[in-house]
Formats: sequence, structure tokens, C-alpha cells
Amino acid sequence: MKRISFIVLACAASGLGSVSCGGAGADDGAAQGNEPQFSVDAQGGVFTSDDGFKIEVPPGAVSAATDITIERVEGAREGRVGPMYLLGPEGQTFDKPITLTLPITVELEAELGENTFLDAYAFTAPADADDFTRLGRHDASPAGVITETPHFSRFQAGMVPPAAMASQHAYPMALAADETYLYFASGGTEATAPADSNDGYIYRVRPGTTEVEAMTAADPDPKALWVNASHVYWASGGDNDPIIPSALKRVDKSTLEMETLVEIGYLLSVIGDESSVYFGDGDGHNIYKMPLDGGAPVVLAADAGAPEYLAQDAENIYWTGGATTNKVYKVAKAGGDVTVIAENEGEPAGIAVDAQFVYWANTGDGGVFKAPIAGGAKTLIYQGGSMGGLALRGSTLFSTDMSRNRSVQAHDLVKNKTTVLALGQHFAWRIIAPEGQDVFWTNGGDYRFEGEIVSYSAP
Repeated sequence: MKRISFIVLACAASGLGSVSCGGAGADDGAAQGNEPQFSVDAQGGVFTSDDGFKIEVPPGAVSAATDITIERVEGAREGRVGPMYLLGPEGQTFDKPITLTLPITVELEAELGENTFLDAYAFTAPADADDFTRLGRHDASPAGVITETPHFSRFQAGMVPPAAMASQHAYPMALAADETYLYFASGGTEATAPADSNDGYIYRVRPGTTEVEAMTAADPDPKALWVNASHVYWASGGDNDPIIPSALKRVDKSTLEMETLVEIGYLLSVIGDESSVYFGDGDGHNIYKMPLDGGAPVVLAADAGAPEYLAQDAENIYWTGGATTNKVYKVAKAGGDVTVIAENEGEPAGIAVDAQFVYWANTGDGGVFKAPIAGGAKTLIYQGGSMGGLALRGSTLFSTDMSRNRSVQAHDLVKNKTTVLALGQHFAWRIIAPEGQDVFWTNGGDYRFEGEIVSYSAP
């Protein structure tokens, strides 16, 4: 382990907050000079380094004069967002917890906006181990994480990496969940990919595991999923070579029996309720309604653009028209006139709804917006790079950003605060947040067989 030491002037503390021991900062080479240290006694003391690292030793934490050493060491904990520090004597315990400020120094492609913070925590591990433990207190700011510890060891600010449930898949995009399984569609892995690269499968995997099961045979271009108690429904995109029509299909969860409910247009999306299934046709630019078990589909909305994303409440279906119309819409499930909620948007994509507002994400201009369901001006919630999917759970709206920091966000709609849950996600697109479960999203990957299905659970 390479150690990078601070040149620290020893000082006698005269009370918490009354002394700040300044140093010459960190050198990128080997340790310089004498062992870096500062001294505290029963009155406590404070040390602050030039890189923002800070120790606050409260009165009564030690009973006698104690020399404290600070070394910045190279560390490779996954999810790190700042330097790692080894504090000594290692194993030193304190009668009262000491406070540490661990700086956040990760380089971002795009600066975080106002009221936006990394979901960073403080982690600790002994010098000879890689099993890091998250510390309880974590007051995060754009500059660092404030935490407390009763002992000395290694410390670092970091984020919790999402857990991969399925990996090395060809462009997984569609995603759905019930109480037991997470369902997704992809083109398979390199070992299982169909001969026709346009084909794919419907899979399921239990949260917390990596045991992926294919529920269907190869199917042309599966694009969207919706699940109810008995079946998984999907939009089968079809294939022009050979010519296979697009269709709405479903598979029985118990028997894995597949059936085609209707062949129509070029299906992009699907959603449903207790009695009906609704789907968007990117060829005819229609929104359809049909009974769950099949039948003649009814056009709910024409001139709907490219309705790749759907949302619903008890009364209405909501969708975005994509770059085809740059509009956000709603229509009653019972039928009637279509209402344009917003227009002149920048390629609107993901959409969500609650009792008062419609939320949508723009791929083109990177904005996440809301507007009243009853009509009214839109409000900017978050400015990203190229926003894709949205998911709403309670008062938290989750979003994916495919450019800039390639990130996934949680927007607190009450506190007007955004927390970045993950960085460096390769083409994060679809995202769902089932009640009482983790947050799940698809990483399409930059190349074939780089796709992932991941879950995120904040400690």
C-alpha cells in the first residue's frame, strides 16, 4: 500500500474548535519528513488539512496527551469518491466519538447543480483488510461527508455501487416487477443469443439473486413489459427480415405458456389495470385499449406520436410522443378527447404521474419537468444531460441520465433536493421503483453483451 503523508505541524490543543492545525497538504509521492502528527489532550482539538480533511476531537475523548497521525493512502474501494486516510495509532479508541470530514474529490464530467448531492457515505476498514463498513452518521454535502467514529483505522468517502442481477446481456431495455420477480427483456447473452440478432427473450430473476430464467422462446424485438398477477405482457416489435408482424403477447407465470393477443402496427409500450391492457403503436401513432384476455383493440388516441412510454392513474392514460411530436398527453381510459399537457418539449421520454402532477423527462434538452394534471405551466425539477426513464415512489422521483455523468438520480419532491445514486452507468434507460423494494434499472451498455440489470438499495 502506497502511503502519502501530510506535513503536519504538531500543536497543543486548547479546546474544541479553538485550534486549527494547518499543514502543507499532500504530496503525490512517498512520505516526506517526520511522521505527521498532532497532539491532543483531555481538552480536545481540531486539525484541518489543505485538501479538506478534518478531525475534531471533543473534550473528554482522551484522558492524556495523545499523538495522532494522518496519512493519505492509496485505496481502491469500489464506489470511492474521495481519498483514503489511515489514522493512527491504528486501533486507538476514544471515550467519546471523534468527528471526521472526508472530502469528496471525484472528477465529474458535469458539475452537480444546485441542491444536488452525491449519495456518499463514510466507510472504514482496518489497514490489512478490504471489508469496509459503512459508518452510521453521514452528513453529505458537495464538498465532503461528515461522520463519527470511536476508533482509528482507514476511512474514505464513497457511494454504494448498484448490484448486478444480470450481466453481459445484449441491450436489456424493458423492465417490470411483481412481489416475487424482476422481469426484463434482452437479446440474450453471448452464449444464448438467438441467430437473428433482432430477437430476444423475456427473463425473470428474484431480487437479491443472479439466477436468471428465460420465460419464453426467442421472440422478435421485445420492447416493453407489464405484469399482473397471472401473466407477463410484452410488446413484440416484429421483424422486417423475415417479415413478422408486431404483436401484443403474454406468457403465463406458472405454465410459461405463450400466446399472441393481437398483431398490429409497431408496438412500443404496454401497461394495464384490472380489466384492460393499453399499448402504444409507433407505426400508426395510436394508443389502444383491449381486454386482458384479448379481443378487438379500441383506439383511445390517434396522432399520438411515438408512444414509447406510458403511465396511468385510475382514470387516465398518459404518454410522451417522443421526437415525433415533442408533446406530453393524456386521455381518459373510458375514451374521449386527448389533452395536450405540454408541447414544444425536447424529445420527451419517461413519464410518471401522481394525484396532482404529471412528470416527464426530456432526452433532447435534459430537463425533468412536472405540470398539473388539471392544466397549467410546467416546472423544472432537474437539469441533466439526456434524460431517459422515470419512476415515482411516494414523494421521490427517480430518473436516469444517459450523458454527462451517466447517472441515476432520486429527486425529493418535497424538499426540492436531488441525490445522485450512481455514477458511470452505461446507458441507463428504464427504471422502476416498486413499493417496498429496491430501485431497479437497465444499463443497455455501449456495445452488445455489455448490458446489465441492477438493483440499488441505500444502506
